[in-house]
This record gives sequence, C-alpha cells and structure tokens, in this order.
Amino acid sequence: MEIPAYSPDLNPIENVRALVKDKLQKHYPELYLMKGSGSEVKNVIEEAISHCWELLDPKISDSLAGSMVDRIEPIIKTDGWYTKY
Repeated sequence: MEIPAYSPDLNPIENVRALVKDKLQKHYPELYLMKGSGSEVKNVIEEAISHCWELLDPKISDSLAGSMVDRIEPIIKTDGWYTKY
C-alpha cells in the first residue's frame, strides 16, 4: 500500500518521538543550555534520550500498533487519494 512520503498520522514513531520529547523537556529542562565539546554534548543527550525512552509505558507500543487499522481505514476508503500528490 502506498502512503504519502510524510504522513505523521500513519507513522507511529512520530507519536513516540513526541512522547520522548515531552519527557526530555520535563526531566532535562536545562539540556538545551549545555555547553562542551560536541562528543560530550552528544553523550549527555544520548543518555537523556535513553533514560526518557525507558520511562515510556510499554503499553504505548501496543496501543500505537493497535490503532494502525483505525488510522489506515479512512485512507483505504478514499480509494487512494494520496497517490495523486
């Protein structure tokens, strides 16, 4: 099935990315002020993202996977409107 090149509603990782970003903002609000070498900053950011990933409820992936049918059905019903763009 073809889908638009960028379709956040059909890309569950966009939802996960937003959840991780929210957790980063809550748990590491000072992160954007960090200074240091590129590798130091990169390592701190990687650790922060990993920590926030671990904080996500494991049920989120099941929920997102389970909602895919509901996300795709409207596109199927439109008989491929997305292929015109």
